[in-house]
Amino acid sequence: MKGDEHNTSQPAGDVRSFPLSALFILMAACSVVAALVAPLSRAVGSGKVSLAAAAEASACGAVLVMLMGAVIGLYHHRPGRGLGWGIVTGGGIGMVMGPVVLSPQSAFPSLLTMSLGGAVALLAVAALFRGSARQ
Repeated sequence: MKGDEHNTSQPAGDVRSFPLSALFILMAACSVVAALVAPLSRAVGSGKVSLAAAAEASACGAVLVMLMGAVIGLYHHRPGRGLGWGIVTGGGIGMVMGPVVLSPQSAFPSLLTMSLGGAVALLAVAALFRGSARQ
């Protein structure tokens, strides 16, 4: 039929999307963050750390990492977009990771192990999907 030569396997609509492997990498990153926040959650639950202190650390972390994200975003090839996304992502990451500084001192060796192991796991998952995409 006439016009069938332009038929693609993608659904009609917005053609911008991301690969499924990006979802797996995002899920791996979320699990690392959840593991890092777990000791603080236990400390707040047991009353060793107050909820107000955790909220304050979250706000401070959000502001500090937001500023870092803004500065890094300015080096994007589109500085306006980089600044905006740097502020948004920096604020989100800082809000979640800021309270980690309040984790009990006994949890720091496991936090170090989880953060290094999580980084290795993220790199491994990314390399695995990148390698499978080439085949």
